Amino acid sequence: MSSTGNRTGIGAILTARLFYSVNWYNVSPALVPIGHAYGISLAETSLSLSLFLVGAGIFQVPAGIVASRIGARKTALMGLYLMSAAAILTSISPSFEVLLALRFAVGVGAAMFFSTAIALLNDLATGSLTSVIGYYNASFNLGAGIGIIAFTPVVSLLGWRYDFLISGSLELASAILLNILIRETGVYPEFDFSGLRKRLMNRQIWIIGIGLVGLWSLNYTLPEYFKAFASSVGIGSFAAGAMGGLVPMAGVVGGTVAGMFRRYNPIKLSILLVIAVGISVALLGTAGHAEYWGIVVEVGVIATVIISLEYAIVASIEKSSRYMSLNIGLINSIQIGIGSVIPLIFGIIVQGSAGSYTYAWLFLGLFSISTLVFLAGLGRNTRIALA
Repeated sequence: MSSTGNRTGIGAILTARLFYSVNWYNVSPALVPIGHAYGISLAETSLSLSLFLVGAGIFQVPAGIVASRIGARKTALMGLYLMSAAAILTSISPSFEVLLALRFAVGVGAAMFFSTAIALLNDLATGSLTSVIGYYNASFNLGAGIGIIAFTPVVSLLGWRYDFLISGSLELASAILLNILIRETGVYPEFDFSGLRKRLMNRQIWIIGIGLVGLWSLNYTLPEYFKAFASSVGIGSFAAGAMGGLVPMAGVVGGTVAGMFRRYNPIKLSILLVIAVGISVALLGTAGHAEYWGIVVEVGVIATVIISLEYAIVASIEKSSRYMSLNIGLINSIQIGIGSVIPLIFGIIVQGSAGSYTYAWLFLGLFSISTLVFLAGLGRNTRIALA
């Protein structure tokens, strides 16, 4: 494929990634109207968020196994078509139970696309993979902002069902574009069970996944709770919402500049950056209102840089394109599985502190730093060169 073809292929993947993220975050503006439509509480409606994450977490590894047999391109397209179909069908969901099942299906589709898309980027982005993974994560953060900000008026003007109809249709269009622009990848005659076992038991992948799960948890938990926290300390609703939304938008900057850091030791750099972010978040409860803006920007930028480096590290460890999706899927499964518990613990700490977030932020910041100890298992002299 020519360099022009590579660029158009990468563009198609980044576009699909953006609408993938829209279909993740556009549920947020629709939560209250969905509750009214089905006569249920906000807590019950929030199950739609959880079931998406369950689907996305459980099927990361199975998606990688499927990709090792039929190839990354076919698996990625299957994921996009499943996501778009489930989102479109959500717009005509006759009951909340059906809606929950469809959100789970969207999560399964997301799992099938995420890691396989990075494997496709690895084939296209010769010599610049770290930069392109940064753009990939920047697309996700941009899509998150669009899903929350742009779809809020869609829900207000057209209703929540059009929210899913539009987002699903955009995802379908991106899938068709990717199908046209991305060439066929390898298809293998049978499963290689010894190869699968070797990857699933890869010691380095497990160490990196657990070592950086604290950062993943922080990056997931902070935006979820920041609006409520800011409101609890007397900040107006608009400013509080803007602070929470600034985390993913700042991540666009982090993803864009991530490639600049590939010349440094990615493990040592990640450790230093996690410590910096962890300390800032741990001290949030004692910070002033003006400092909140700087901290949310810091988290958004640095977390996206670290996550981009993490995926580039995994890509550099795996030399076979056949199993790259599986390795990425494994590290995601580890971090979603462990990290999704942290928001619950965070909420329990807030509740036990009579609504104060001081100890919850302290816990979150220190937890992100504490898991770094597992990275010592890589060995003092481990060096990983990034593309």
